Amino acid sequence: MKPALEHPTQGIASAFLRAIADGEPREIWERLSRETRGLLEGMHAQRSGLALHETAAGGGDERIAALVAPLRATVLDRLGGAGRVLSFGVSGARIVDRQTAYVLLLPDVGHEGLIAESEWRPSHLIAFVSESGAPLGGSKEWLVDLGRTASLSADAGLPDPLGAIR
Repeated sequence: MKPALEHPTQGIASAFLRAIADGEPREIWERLSRETRGLLEGMHAQRSGLALHETAAGGGDERIAALVAPLRATVLDRLGGAGRVLSFGVSGARIVDRQTAYVLLLPDVGHEGLIAESEWRPSHLIAFVSESGAPLGGSKEWLVDLGRTASLSADAGLPDPLGAIR
């Protein structure tokens, strides 16, 4: 893996964690990959007994809040609550390939600034995929992906911070 000390995924991971901690559904939703959004819509449709087209996020903020609520609850549970989520540091990005990167979450950093890699004690990772025409604008965006996070977490022997969504 090639390390990238300044990569868009670092800021996106921090913003995603802040949105999780602060309970900002639209901010969470805008940082998710298309595949992850589809998965959350399908899970919501199944839980609610609705047709998939009735659960699509186009229905507004209330619908988005319902779609991301299980993901948010899982992340808060896995990472120890809203306050602890905000105490995680984010490592330099690791580039897997042209479409995939990840950052490691470093617990209890408690300050801004660089931490020597020799001092890292990663507890989780968040994986990103690069998509064209992503909702945050620009031609290409890096977005959080549940599937890649699960597989890369397993490969690294780390618990999946986004998994076991109910």
